[in-house]
Amino acid sequence: MKRFFIGFMAVLFIVSMVAVTMVYAGTIKAPDKPLVFENRHGAVTFDHSIHIKAGLKCQQCHHMWKDTSKPPQSCKECHKKKKTGGVPKIYNMAHKSDHSCKGCHKAFKKAGKKTGPTKCSGCHKK
Repeated sequence: MKRFFIGFMAVLFIVSMVAVTMVYAGTIKAPDKPLVFENRHGAVTFDHSIHIKAGLKCQQCHHMWKDTSKPPQSCKECHKKKKTGGVPKIYNMAHKSDHSCKGCHKAFKKAGKKTGPTKCSGCHKK
């Protein structure tokens, strides 16, 4: 009986390790290289790894991402140069709300946490 129990536990352990590996093998990963967004005020570089290290979750920015088996859409796929329906234009998405890039950086700063830039020249590099 003891042998059966040990064998059963070993098989159970192996099956769980395979299951965990399969789940994590299909996980979408953030880009390794920073993204560069060209802009007439200067290019903006966005590094996913910095935000992940700060404890942010992908869905905090990719808020419409439901099917996590597929990569999320880029900002520009929803946020256009002009407001479309109830979707803020790309400028407002990055600058004008508490949920914007700038708004999030200001909130971290106010909370005394390490944060990204809050001034134009901190993001826009010519």
